[in-house]
Amino acid sequence: MATGGGAHWNPQSQRWEWAEQPPPPPPSYPPRPPGGGGPGGPGPGRPGVPGPHRSRKVPLLVALGAAVVGGCAVAGWLVLRDDEPKAPAAAPSVSGSPTAPSGTGPNTAPSTGSSSPPSGSPSVPPPYTVVRDGGGFSVAVPAGWERSLDEDGSGSFYRRPGDRSALLQIFRVGEPESVGTCELLRISSQDLGQRRSGYQEISLDPTPGGSCELVYEYDNQESHGRRRAIERITVAQDGKRWALLAAGPATDGTAVRANLTAAVESFRPE
Repeated sequence: MATGGGAHWNPQSQRWEWAEQPPPPPPSYPPRPPGGGGPGGPGPGRPGVPGPHRSRKVPLLVALGAAVVGGCAVAGWLVLRDDEPKAPAAAPSVSGSPTAPSGTGPNTAPSTGSSSPPSGSPSVPPPYTVVRDGGGFSVAVPAGWERSLDEDGSGSFYRRPGDRSALLQIFRVGEPESVGTCELLRISSQDLGQRRSGYQEISLDPTPGGSCELVYEYDNQESHGRRRAIERITVAQDGKRWALLAAGPATDGTAVRANLTAAVESFRPE
């Protein structure tokens, strides 16, 4: 209440005033949930100061964001791999990983493939020959096959000149090791089922050494009807993972299997 004079009219503010103003009413905030605080963050009556409720939410959002990023990384690999060619590539892609391509460092001379077997490479019987690839590996390919630059997928491709019915593809797997080899191929199979006409998964099985193999078929004009593909994710001695894929007409599945076997047995990362 007023003291020393009581209330009087203030012509400037056009309102009644007291000699000593009563304290303003406390601010009215919206109702808080249990354990919550004022605007800007939890905490009893301390706006902007994070409380226990918010501190639990932040790590969860970060974890969800990391999961989305990881999923995108896998999806990016799946979108690039084994696609039909759309336009001639300006230069060969030498890695299926978003990181810097292997074998292209300052002490490594780039190469698009050599017909002469590298020193220390395994001997392979006809009709195969070992080539050294600029992607950082050597591998056996059918005799006469050459590095193909007219591709829109990841890694290194080899085909018989003038014949696109069959192929061999090799690329680095850049996904985290926490995603297992068979899990990667399972995701790949699901993705291919959505993108490939007539897709059929034949088998998906683990192989020795922590590797895994996916066999599938789909409709494909290059292979004159149906294409069979065998993809093997193999683990090198240094722990890095590589994908090797052989494909060709489904009517010639024996040759597709032989090409994949020769590539896997001769594959040597550099």
